[in-house]
Amino acid sequence: MSELTDRLQSFSIDAPNWDLLVSSPPGSRRLFILVQDNVLHTLLAAPSLPAKTLDICRYTCSQLISADGQLTAVVNSRSVHRLFNVLVNIGNLMHRIDSTIPATVECYMHAIEVVVQPPQNHNLDGKLTFQDFIIAAWVTSLTLSFVRESHVPPYIAQALGSASPIDVLSPVHNAGDDLIRALVDPPTGILPNVILFPDQVHYIAALLFPSHKGPFPAVHSLDGAHVRNERYTQETKMATASVLLSLARRFQSSQSTKFLNGLVNTFCTADALVLILHYVAVSLFPNASTFNDIGVILCGLGAGQIATNSMRQPMTSREVARLYYERGLQMDPSHPHLLSNLGSLLKDAGYTNHAIEVFNHALMVHPELDIALVNMANTLKDTGQCAEAVSYYLRAISVNPSFSDAYCGLSHSMNAGSDHPLDVWMQRAIGVCERQLSDAHCQEINLLCTRPLDEWLALVRTVCSGRLLPSEEKEWKNRFRLFVDEFHRPPDCQLDEAGFFLRLMEWCQTRMQRSWYVKTYGKIFRCSRPQPSVYNDAQPVVPNSTLLSSIKCPKLPFILPFHTFTLPLTARAIRLIAHRNALNTTFTAMTHVGKNLVVRPPPPPPLDGRLRVGYISSDFSDHPLTHLMKSVFSMHNPRRFEVFLYATSPSDGSAHRRHYESQINFRFVDVSTWSISAIVDRILQDHIHIRWCDYLVCDTIACPPDLFVHARVCTQPEGARRAKEISADSGVQVNEGNDPASLAEDWIYTECPIFMPHTYFVADHKQSYRQDQEIFDSADTSGKASRLWADELHRRDELRRSVFPDLPRDVVIFANFNQVRRFIIFWTWLRILSRVPRSILWLLRFPDAGEPNLLRTATAWAGNEVASRIRFTNVAPKEQHISRCRAADLVLDTAEVCRPSSTNTVLWSGTPLIACAWPSHRHKMSSRVAASVAYATGLGKHMVVHSREEYEERAVMLGSSLKFIMAQDTANRRTSHDGRKERHEAITHHCTGELLDLRRRLFLGRGTMPLFDTGRWVRNLEKGYDAAWKRWVDGTQFRPGSEEDGFIAVRDEDDICIPFS
Repeated sequence: MSELTDRLQSFSIDAPNWDLLVSSPPGSRRLFILVQDNVLHTLLAAPSLPAKTLDICRYTCSQLISADGQLTAVVNSRSVHRLFNVLVNIGNLMHRIDSTIPATVECYMHAIEVVVQPPQNHNLDGKLTFQDFIIAAWVTSLTLSFVRESHVPPYIAQALGSASPIDVLSPVHNAGDDLIRALVDPPTGILPNVILFPDQVHYIAALLFPSHKGPFPAVHSLDGAHVRNERYTQETKMATASVLLSLARRFQSSQSTKFLNGLVNTFCTADALVLILHYVAVSLFPNASTFNDIGVILCGLGAGQIATNSMRQPMTSREVARLYYERGLQMDPSHPHLLSNLGSLLKDAGYTNHAIEVFNHALMVHPELDIALVNMANTLKDTGQCAEAVSYYLRAISVNPSFSDAYCGLSHSMNAGSDHPLDVWMQRAIGVCERQLSDAHCQEINLLCTRPLDEWLALVRTVCSGRLLPSEEKEWKNRFRLFVDEFHRPPDCQLDEAGFFLRLMEWCQTRMQRSWYVKTYGKIFRCSRPQPSVYNDAQPVVPNSTLLSSIKCPKLPFILPFHTFTLPLTARAIRLIAHRNALNTTFTAMTHVGKNLVVRPPPPPPLDGRLRVGYISSDFSDHPLTHLMKSVFSMHNPRRFEVFLYATSPSDGSAHRRHYESQINFRFVDVSTWSISAIVDRILQDHIHIRWCDYLVCDTIACPPDLFVHARVCTQPEGARRAKEISADSGVQVNEGNDPASLAEDWIYTECPIFMPHTYFVADHKQSYRQDQEIFDSADTSGKASRLWADELHRRDELRRSVFPDLPRDVVIFANFNQVRRFIIFWTWLRILSRVPRSILWLLRFPDAGEPNLLRTATAWAGNEVASRIRFTNVAPKEQHISRCRAADLVLDTAEVCRPSSTNTVLWSGTPLIACAWPSHRHKMSSRVAASVAYATGLGKHMVVHSREEYEERAVMLGSSLKFIMAQDTANRRTSHDGRKERHEAITHHCTGELLDLRRRLFLGRGTMPLFDTGRWVRNLEKGYDAAWKRWVDGTQFRPGSEEDGFIAVRDEDDICIPFS
């Protein structure tokens, strides 16, 4: 053995005879294990592995493990540590050679069996197994988590509470599969997730082996010299904890428990098993990194995972995770990942300042920690400090160029600061997003296969009133077979089983609620006398919904839906980003209260047809949405609608919030301090029929109909429509129909739209900003219109001089009041400036960091002269901004995304604009809003363009159309110093041209335009609400496929041709 060891340690001199070692008989078992321990240890330390390493490992396994995977080695107490080392080193070597070899996990599990096995058991048939160890750990964890004793078999409970300590493992082994079945949570059919607090996990080892005071039985049985050796005991615990963590990583990476045998494989989920393994590991050997890992696992559990602390107070899994992070930092205050993860947790909980402090501390200790740099940057970005975030992203990329998460935030932050991001960063951000979406789509969790196919079909029949057509039965059977029968799955088919199940549960819940309504009240749209409420009735449970607790919270891509317009993403990518966020929200809502998904009670029929509409928002404050919708709620017809406003944010003390709080035309409820459950209960008690979020309110300009999946079904030929009738069912398909994960690139919306007749965008300027009261208070005459127009030109000249006092009157002012997010449009603006020499471009410092970036880019691209004609002003308050908008001659829209509230303000001031409806951005609602509102003025054909070339030509044409003529005006009078009126002559500039004529038509016609007719917009919206309620009651909402059912198209009976003279 000594000679072999020497030769192993000098590979360059000579190589040992591996064939002799592999083929030699083991001889003495003790000597064989001793030799193999040294050989394997030396191999593991070698810089490179000899070719015969795997043969040695396999040969050694064959001498220790039977063909059916049972550990057959028999050793005495003095050789236990050697056998443990051999098994662990074999596992380490196999993992080093090929991490996918199943024998790696088997060796690790057998190593655990060695240390938990009392020596007297080595020669018995009833040896303890790794499954016994896992179930014993589960029993102990359940006991610590305050689970009622009735959930644990009496003999186990008696053993735990016995005055004479008895190890839990033996009773668990004797109980066998009966104990596993007793531990299974009946609603979910699996072993439950157990959430323990840091103080509780400390006792797991002592409770597992109470007769040995914590150390493993194999260690405790050694002679006294070893037992008294605390160092030896600690090293054994540390080594065992390391093996448990290695097993946890294998189970976590594979998201499967297939390596386990027996019932525990059937009833155990990978996440629950990984958590138990971490608990035992940290109990054996407390370690800051293990505390960090437990915190990460707990953060990944669903929102419905609740633990009760010692004060009998409920805490979410994320709140418990914070305790683990803090405990880990007590052991290692400078642990990089603990600091970074704690900071992220604090940020997500809303403690931004505290999170920044934690990140700063982490970076002081570890200045090149990439994850901390990115987390710090993300926090700054999310709080609007994009310029400050850029430096942290760049530092993270310099440290780790392959850190993909940094590119997404960097691209967004540089766009927000009007900095020119390198294409490679933007393309990498898109690549990261697409990989995340692809990875998230492959979540096979083997969940549906825990129920037979007939049970799933029975669920569908129940939801569909107990019957299915033969074609429907066949379609549903094919869907479920994709998940419950692998032989019916196409090769290389990637399935998002978790997403399918979430959408299936939502599909069932909504239909069961409607069935409850019909069963109670019938298919009636209204009633003439009050009907009894079913609010207090027992709420039905969606069958099989308890399986929700077995699903992990769906991961979110780094690009959020609100940020998709900043990147050139495809329609499918945008759809999937929204879909992943919707799944995440759905999961959180479904798992928030209890383990069962209940069906919420439907409201009674509207009394005398008076629908109850609920608006739920966090923007009932000084917010752009409030500025636009301020009068909408009080303009609803009180005889036909009852309006409820639920504010989820506290009062900001603004006049806008006080306006809502003081109104009597609707009910305003501040729910900002309420729990989610309390808000839901209040909405149910108020018997709301229509919620603002139930439909997508849009128009055919902003959202072309063929981009809706339901509308696409309607426009298919009759034969194709009939063939896909079942596929068009709402939202449970797999890679076809209206499954958001479909490979189709030519549609984006899964919602049912309410198409408004003019524009989906509402404005309140006519009510809130009426400086020109004369325009609205009396009938228009040509003389009065001329006077109003002359006054407007005079006010505009004065405003222009106040904003740009140095600017000659004949200089054309192009303007844009948005944030410049894509530089292709900025390049077009520079071309327009160069083609209209007497012009400037007026931009806002939005943000401040954008000004030097844009000027630097303009100089590089167009030269100093053009760059010198770009003027910046500060962002102004709303009233001042509306007033000074009229100083611009022509506003230029941004193609990628516009600010619709700013667009409305520009048009209200009478200022013309160039709006984009480019085919390349057809799938982006954010790019087409300006075109939508421009058409709602009745003058859209003069302002909407359909390509970048047309954009440039139209802007140059309108800017060049202005002609300035100097003339003498002797009609003006001024007051002399003695108070006398004196006549004087003045030089004036008269302007003519198409652009000025367009401004006149906008200014004088705004009082009758549909865009600013808020009352008319509300009346049309009410038509959509009426149609939506009727579709829900008669069931057509759940049967899309006919022309009138695929969407709601509101017609405006008042729609007439509006003259603009």
